[in-house]
Amino acid sequence: MKMAKLLAAFAIVAAAAMLMTFDGGAVAHAASGGTAHVASWHDLITIAGPVVAATAVNVEGLRSLHADVMTRAAAKMNEIKDGMTDADVKRIEGEHDALLRHADTLNAAIEQAGAAAPARAAEVAAERERAAEIHRLAQRHGMDAGFAADHIGKGTAIEEVRTLVLDAVAKRSEQTNINNRSQIITDEGDTVRAAVESAIVLRTDVNAIKPDTEANRTLLAAARQWRGMKLIEMGRTYFEDVHGVKLRGLSTNELCDTLLGNKRAAGMQSTSDFPEILANVASKRLRDTYRAAVQTWRPFCRQNNAPDFKSRAIVQLTGMPELKKIREGEEYTFASLAESVERYSIATFGRKIAITRQTLVNDDLDAFSKVPALFGRAAAEFESDTVWGIITGNPVMGDNVTLFHEESHGNLSGAGADPSETTLEAADIAMGQQIDAAGKPLNLKPKFLAVSRKHKVKAMKLLTAVGATATGDVNVYANSMDLIIEDRLHKAGAGNISPWLVIADPAQWDTIEYAYLEGEEGLYTEQRQGFDVDGIEVKGRLDFGAKAIDYKGFYKNIGN
Repeated sequence: MKMAKLLAAFAIVAAAAMLMTFDGGAVAHAASGGTAHVASWHDLITIAGPVVAATAVNVEGLRSLHADVMTRAAAKMNEIKDGMTDADVKRIEGEHDALLRHADTLNAAIEQAGAAAPARAAEVAAERERAAEIHRLAQRHGMDAGFAADHIGKGTAIEEVRTLVLDAVAKRSEQTNINNRSQIITDEGDTVRAAVESAIVLRTDVNAIKPDTEANRTLLAAARQWRGMKLIEMGRTYFEDVHGVKLRGLSTNELCDTLLGNKRAAGMQSTSDFPEILANVASKRLRDTYRAAVQTWRPFCRQNNAPDFKSRAIVQLTGMPELKKIREGEEYTFASLAESVERYSIATFGRKIAITRQTLVNDDLDAFSKVPALFGRAAAEFESDTVWGIITGNPVMGDNVTLFHEESHGNLSGAGADPSETTLEAADIAMGQQIDAAGKPLNLKPKFLAVSRKHKVKAMKLLTAVGATATGDVNVYANSMDLIIEDRLHKAGAGNISPWLVIADPAQWDTIEYAYLEGEEGLYTEQRQGFDVDGIEVKGRLDFGAKAIDYKGFYKNIGN
């Protein structure tokens, strides 16, 4: 009887503690067995005493009540939502902790009854530790409040929560935060460096920087104070102003070695960046000359860069499928396309130039003007030689027939002649007679007329509109093609022969394809501290290749 009273006291204390925290409205299992329901914690207190006293406490009812409190504790954290104030979040977390304390009280009552399993106390402790650990993980790794509440309520195992947190952190680290506001930050060294580079460029070409923008006018003004200096004086002044190290007392050779980074000056912990300025000037001159070179082949060729240096198989579909009538109930049939394959690969070509001690001592501006200019032009000319070499060299195609062949390809004249209305008409007709593998006409039209300087005047007259007074004087090919003047078509020597061509639009039919290495289109420059020379080396590299893909878009007159 004494034990029963004690248990009744525990049950009433537990229910009263809950009543102090909640206003009611909770549906709980009664201590009498878990089958009846009460409307509030006040009702529970009213019936708890008599039931416990009369039955020496129904342990299953207490366990059911304990389970109900644990369920409410788990659901309580789901009340936390994004956008809540800190005060509301703390209030909900406090109510969650209160529910766990009430569960402790009920578990103690069950233990006093002698019927509670030790696992009940362990459950409460484990749940409290799980909730606390989830909160710590969420806070430490910047997870939102809803993350912790959601997984506490779901009962997610702590190992699974850790995995989810690590996945979220990894995904977040892969994302790039983009700030719509941009800010350009430069220091005094950057400003001086730009002025020195500009001064050297202007000494090699006074018109290299046009005063057409505010930025260029500012750059010209900054470069003005450096333009009157020789290279070695410029380097000394720059080094002293930017690095704060005096170079007085050094011999000419020692000064050059210091400026070119071959040795460190006293008190200087890093090498000079003056070589970078010199190399930048040379590289810029090299690239500018390369881009400025006239390349007449680009309009009628197609670019398709290569990922590597392996041989590439370019598949050309030579026939168009014919549509066939489908009768009711009949199946569609597969069309077949004939293929021709052309193969080529890109290769690496390049040279390097040096800026040495002699360059500084002699104030040799050719190292920044003539030499890079010739280098850049040579790269552009190499590309032109490669492409026009295909046309003049007449290579064998994938069908084992040369690119230009009168019988097999129908794109070569039997006899040579100057461009005229008659010969141009013959070229037009021949291109219009090109057919696909199914024998259907391709309707190709000449887009370009390519001639050497020998036939320039005649070609210009053919493509120029005139005010004709009679039908016979009408220039029928006026403005019908773009004129390309390319002296590589001229063959000096016996007969002074000069062939000419009409070429189709590469958008209409494949002609010649060229490729650079992906990511390094055009001339690519690198620089390094010289190993074979006392100075710096600037290397120009070109990864390039070209191949005629189809013959149908070309017609060549062998000329005279």
